[in-house]
Amino acid sequence: MRFEEFVADASARLGRLAGALTGDRSLAEDILSEALIKVWRRWRRIGSLDDPEAYVRRVVVTTFLDERRRRLRRRTEPTASAWLLDSAVPDPADGVVSEHATEDLLAALTDQQRAAVTLKYLYGFDDRDIGAAMGCTRATVRSHLSHARKVLRLEMQEREVDR
Repeated sequence: MRFEEFVADASARLGRLAGALTGDRSLAEDILSEALIKVWRRWRRIGSLDDPEAYVRRVVVTTFLDERRRRLRRRTEPTASAWLLDSAVPDPADGVVSEHATEDLLAALTDQQRAAVTLKYLYGFDDRDIGAAMGCTRATVRSHLSHARKVLRLEMQEREVDR
């Protein structure tokens, strides 16, 4: 049997198999196409088997399983979430607004609090390094950070009320 004859005869059955495996028509078509490409390369040997369709069914199943493994390795999942899709390209205006709001919040802090917050959260320094940079003890750094967080919380609450 020629390959073209085999495909004409068995493609509907193999397509149903791929569809049942995937549950997705487009993916089933892709799986079947990929399996048929693999089979076509070795058709002289496969076509001479007693039951070439059984062999091709196995190729369809293994192609499906390989595709599933590849997807699991990629660990990506499609989404319809507008939030996730829109977040891929940030709006430059958001950065300006956010930067301006951050500057306003930091303006409510004392110079020492602002320095401690900047060194801690922007540069990731630990209390000892902040103390060394500011010329004070770790306990004083923790005090500045605690007071700064309190001021920032209050400022944020006030802004939420004003909205």
